[in-house]
Amino acid sequence: MCSPGFSCDSALQVTYIVKGSGRVQVVGVDGKKVLEATLKGGNLFIVPRFFVVSKIADPEGMEWFSIITTPNPVFTHLAGSIGTWKALSPEVIQASFNVDPDLQKRFSSKRTADAIFFPPSN
Repeated sequence: MCSPGFSCDSALQVTYIVKGSGRVQVVGVDGKKVLEATLKGGNLFIVPRFFVVSKIADPEGMEWFSIITTPNPVFTHLAGSIGTWKALSPEVIQASFNVDPDLQKRFSSKRTADAIFFPPSN
């Protein structure tokens, strides 16, 4: 899974699925889903400027590449070392998700360095 992310500099993103399959979600600036689909090799989708995208591979994996419409793209992710979650106060996270302080601490301590997540191995 790729952490949900977006272009900070108004770049348009065109993504081509090379092989494999997985679920793709794109959310607009108003928070409404504009795309939720299972895509496979040969499919193409476009992420408009400032929209958030996340990709979740099926068990066999998914390979893709993206073409970005700016020479020096600037992206941010909602998780990882430069994640947006780090900027939110514990109180905001607790109120947003209606969780107690203990669950908020566990949530905030996980995945602080990675923007691509792998499932636990058996």
